[in-house]
Amino acid sequence: MVMENGFFKIFKVEVAPGDAIVLHRHDHDTVAIAIGDQEVTVGVPGKPDVHQKNLDGQVRLQPGGYMHSTHVDGAEPYHTVAVELLLPQTGARNLCAAVMNGQPLNCPEASAKSTPASYAESPMFESDETQIRLVRVFPHQDAAVGDLRLVIALDPGFISPARKGDPELSMRPGDYIWFDKAATGRKFENKSDKEARFIELSFQQRTPEK
Repeated sequence: MVMENGFFKIFKVEVAPGDAIVLHRHDHDTVAIAIGDQEVTVGVPGKPDVHQKNLDGQVRLQPGGYMHSTHVDGAEPYHTVAVELLLPQTGARNLCAAVMNGQPLNCPEASAKSTPASYAESPMFESDETQIRLVRVFPHQDAAVGDLRLVIALDPGFISPARKGDPELSMRPGDYIWFDKAATGRKFENKSDKEARFIELSFQQRTPEK
């Protein structure tokens, strides 16, 4: 575990090829974000093992009470950022991605409003408490971030400083930054010649209970 507040706990999970995550239980709904492609076998007590491939950037919601083990089958290390949501999630539904397995998509129609020229975003999931979106920042462009948002990098990028003269923050795949109330004017900057993606979780303004 690398961070905890009243909204979530963050776990950075890295497992070598051929190794495994032992059988464990998720006490709360947990958002698992794949950093790189993954080839694994998932074991659930009382059910046949399932071999599956998780694509780079894939986001999955593992419900509270879910118990499983994970064996790394591929030749590359397994790298996941898991965000355990501490508040009960009500009214949860998929938007434009199958974050909740076996549930339908509810992808909203594209808005006729002007589209920013610097990035594209895709809503993935929402509940009454949490929203998840994928943001693709175009080469040599940037995207603003806001308060009560957790940003998890899928590709290299930079976070602009909070104050003039402070250093920018370099982001590698799997790195994260939490904006409580200090995001005004801050941006995710892509200085490369390729798209740079990040996952953003935003939370409703309320006083969470631990």
